[in-house]
Amino acid sequence: MNHLRVLLGIFLLSLAIPLTAEEAIVVRLSTVYAKASSASDQVARIEAGSTVEVFERKGGWKQIFSEQKSIIGWVRSYQVRTVYSGFTPEIKTEPDSRGLLSGLASFSRMASSFFGSGGGTSGSARTATIGIRGLSEEEIRGARPDLEELDRMQQFASSSTRMPGFTQEGQLVARNIAHIEDKKK
Repeated sequence: MNHLRVLLGIFLLSLAIPLTAEEAIVVRLSTVYAKASSASDQVARIEAGSTVEVFERKGGWKQIFSEQKSIIGWVRSYQVRTVYSGFTPEIKTEPDSRGLLSGLASFSRMASSFFGSGGGTSGSARTATIGIRGLSEEEIRGARPDLEELDRMQQFASSSTRMPGFTQEGQLVARNIAHIEDKKK
């Protein structure tokens, strides 16, 4: 019976302890938004190297609070790194206007070098990947298109007028590849 009381006491005590935020560092000049969306109002800009607290994650966003700057809001996840023993994130002083996908690719490259590039003599290569969890039903129902981000992505679209210059610049040549039969049939 005493064991049950002790366990109950520990459980109740754990409920009374407030959840703590993670200490993090802003790794590049970042726009802080009112909500976890680039379509929401911009609250402020926060400089690279600023220390913040991360309270919540939502998709590819983190909710931050800067006591020093009196700022609370949302930034893209790749713009903030959690501080932990033995690791100091690289700080980028130039602003990043490339968008979420470019930031994820950059983060993946940094993670690959952190875990080892596989360039050693052991013959085994290491790979680091990054993923963002799926959306909940509520998030899917509440999703709205980000037309501004779509317009930014259009700069990466190809067209028949751009292709000849691209192929010439890259010294690419057309090659015919024989069709490979599906052996599962």
